[in-house]
Amino acid sequence: MDDINLLRKLDRVTAPPDFEQRVMTQLARRRAALPQARRAQAFRYSLAGAAAALLVCFLVLNVFVLRNGPGRAQMAGRDATETVKASEIVPITETVNYRNEVRDASSEPRTVYILEQVSNASNKYTRY
Repeated sequence: MDDINLLRKLDRVTAPPDFEQRVMTQLARRRAALPQARRAQAFRYSLAGAAAALLVCFLVLNVFVLRNGPGRAQMAGRDATETVKASEIVPITETVNYRNEVRDASSEPRTVYILEQVSNASNKYTRY
């Protein structure tokens, strides 16, 4: 109740003479920019939809079409109908023993670093 009485006691202020014209120009500018914003938003959504559709197509193609591809259907140049015997499979992994390499590295002499003072000025007594 006190707030209403305080507001009534305040002086009335008039708007600047060009206030209505500025408001209308700002409103016209915002209305003109609205279709561009909608187009940009639609472009973003369509780009995201295209990326999602491409991902789905890739997954469907990979699962249903390429499941019997060259990697799985042919093993070492054979057709899918041939069976591979266990004796024909050659392992391609080998175990490596690094113990000797560590021992050889520890028996080598240690590295010695020679440090020299570095400065921008040249010393005429330094010989190389």
